[in-house]
Amino acid sequence: MAKALLGQRMYRNDRLVLESARLRSRVRDLECMIQDLQQDNDRLRADLLSEIEATPQPAY
Repeated sequence: MAKALLGQRMYRNDRLVLESARLRSRVRDLECMIQDLQQDNDRLRADLLSEIEATPQPAY
């Protein structure tokens, strides 16, 4: 009955703790990579727009 009230006993598994830490680190790395790529994309988009505006348009 004590098990039913308290639930199953949890034990610490060092392998799972290390794997969890590694995955959290990888997620942080991927979030930083996404942010860098978004900044690069914004910069390239701004460069492209300025290039288009600087290109003379033909008069018909």
